[in-house]
Amino acid sequence: MLAPVRPTVFLGARLLDGRSPEAVVGVALVTDEDGRIAAGGSAASTAGNAPKDVDRIDVSGLTVLPGIVDCHVHLSLRLETVADQTQRSATDLVVRALQAGRDFLEAGVTTVRDAGHTPSGIKRAFASGAFPGPRTQVSCTPLSQTGGHGDGWTPSGAVLETGVSDLPPGIADGVDAVRRAARLQIRAGADWIKVMASGGVLSAADSPDASQFTVDEIRAIVEEAKASGIRGTLAHAEGTVGIKNALRAGITSIEHGDMIDDEGIDLMLERDVPLVPTFNINFALMDEGRVSRGEVPPWAVEKMRYLFDRQQTNFRHAVERGVRVVMGTDSFSGMYPPAELAYMSEFGLGPFRAIQAATCDAARLLGLADLIGTLEPGKQADFIAISGDPLAEPELWRDPARIVLVVQAGRIVADRRGA
Repeated sequence: MLAPVRPTVFLGARLLDGRSPEAVVGVALVTDEDGRIAAGGSAASTAGNAPKDVDRIDVSGLTVLPGIVDCHVHLSLRLETVADQTQRSATDLVVRALQAGRDFLEAGVTTVRDAGHTPSGIKRAFASGAFPGPRTQVSCTPLSQTGGHGDGWTPSGAVLETGVSDLPPGIADGVDAVRRAARLQIRAGADWIKVMASGGVLSAADSPDASQFTVDEIRAIVEEAKASGIRGTLAHAEGTVGIKNALRAGITSIEHGDMIDDEGIDLMLERDVPLVPTFNINFALMDEGRVSRGEVPPWAVEKMRYLFDRQQTNFRHAVERGVRVVMGTDSFSGMYPPAELAYMSEFGLGPFRAIQAATCDAARLLGLADLIGTLEPGKQADFIAISGDPLAEPELWRDPARIVLVVQAGRIVADRRGA
């Protein structure tokens, strides 16, 4: 279990609070015994007024930002060969989720939304302090039509799925069936309902362009989420028609959005629905080492090549037109989520808006804007300290060594200052 939080003064920061692109130099942050930010201001005045028995941590020369919020991860999954997939058990998935949670947290990701295949017990394990991990919201099992992106069927007849007792089935067809499937996820502790609104890259039986579920089916899922009072709904939506079907049905966020067109952008702007682009997984799927090891199947490589440049072009256009962007990475175990900030910046969002997509805007999507996302008194003391200036050097997000200090709820969970 976690040790009690000690009030601490973090001295000498160069602060980017998530609200303004203007960094403030020589700032001190004071955290209290509840793991919240008690005060912030000039190092001289703030540290001088802090209690004398508090810990003092020198972060001079580092840039301090809010903790990263990743709105699309898969804690219990990883890219692996078909042979490895057939050997994984429910226990393996739980262990993997706990390991990924620790790794993501130590990389600076203090809050996540899991987009499928992680049971609600994982979020409780992290929240209780029994295991280190990010603040977590889950969607349990994604909902998919038969033969859709969430259907593990393969042409051989083998079904590449691992049965987990507290992950209800997600394959359903027709309004009544999807309504029941949504209720099963809610009963299992889902904070969100994930909908497969189009085909995808890693599924064997469909195309990313294929629309999946009708508008009426998706609308029934949205209605169930609203009726239950959970956080909302998210749609895996790569194809043009699937994106628009999900938007017309009232979805809360669009994931990937690779083939979005102007009509889809109009719908997103009209409904103020954010786009969660997930560049990180695209580069992982194109990685030559992963492909040569068989971790990315041939059909996935072919589909990813088709989508790769198109997504970047369409993302730039959506940003130019004013679509709100929120960070998500589609990261599995063994991937490095902060690299997404470099991709978002490079592909049109720019360094500061990429930071906001990963902090305050992501917190807003998850319904946590009053708790995290900016560094203000009264909010949770979730923050990272990095070497360098991410506004002038956004490529630093690709280098794990640049994230020097990670603090979650006032506790230091990673400290690389000595390195």
